[in-house]
Amino acid sequence: MVSLLSGAEPGGERKRGLTVKVLELLSSIAMEAMGGRYTLPSIPMDNGYWSPATSLAGWLRGLRASLALRRLRRLPRHIAIIPDGNRRWARRRGLRPWEGHVAGYLRVREILDFLWDLGVRVVTLYALSYENCVKRPPEERKHLYALILRAVDDMLRDPRVAKGLVRVRPVGELGLLPRIVQNRLGFLEEKTAANKPHTLNIGVCYSGRWEIMDAVQRALRHRVEPGSIEELGKLMRLGDTPEPDLVIRTGGEKRLSNFLLWHIAYSELYFTNTLWPDFDKLEMVKALLDYQSRERRFGR
Repeated sequence: MVSLLSGAEPGGERKRGLTVKVLELLSSIAMEAMGGRYTLPSIPMDNGYWSPATSLAGWLRGLRASLALRRLRRLPRHIAIIPDGNRRWARRRGLRPWEGHVAGYLRVREILDFLWDLGVRVVTLYALSYENCVKRPPEERKHLYALILRAVDDMLRDPRVAKGLVRVRPVGELGLLPRIVQNRLGFLEEKTAANKPHTLNIGVCYSGRWEIMDAVQRALRHRVEPGSIEELGKLMRLGDTPEPDLVIRTGGEKRLSNFLLWHIAYSELYFTNTLWPDFDKLEMVKALLDYQSRERRFGR
């Protein structure tokens, strides 16, 4: 296994070139068989390391995802994601914790592109909890903050953002972050404030209890007396966002971990044992099909 931070596998370029040709041939055959109606997977890079076996396996999973999409008839408007399992993924591979976060970030980029292409309008991502920002070891936090800076730069170069299609909004106790991270997140939010139709909310040093307390404090500060639950909801930091239809948590845990406590009263919950860096398009399609099978009652 090659470290995510150390470069390419020795001799990998020649092997990759041969495997890419094979996969391109398979793509053309599959495309013809499906009448050209469905999007086929691109040649995967497998989160920073590559081998013919993993590349072929990844391509086949992508093909299965494309085929499964034929059964999809109903999409959530808003998906909230708790991307858990980066550190365990790294540990199982003998990697350092922050290398797991890099793998998780690469997966985030892939899944976001996939969801935007499908037509999902809003994604809320639990990137860092309040506890992550105050309790994780300093060295790990340093790498996490560096990864946020990389993510900001990547998003500013993203074609969808450049075309004004995606609004990015960080939410949380951002004052806990280093000043440079605060400034870059603020710049990204301001730069994309008018973008639509897609919105990416990023929970950074976020706590659901904090958001509720913050709304109450704002009401008191401005002498607003909410006359209903709906009016108080409008004072939440995400009060102008439709409530999540679907909440996905990876990594095997079955808890909400202080995420969007106000907003998910009637959301559908989906838990999977798959660790986040392994949560590929096929896993997402499984979650979407599970959501499609449910009858939403909204407390009725």
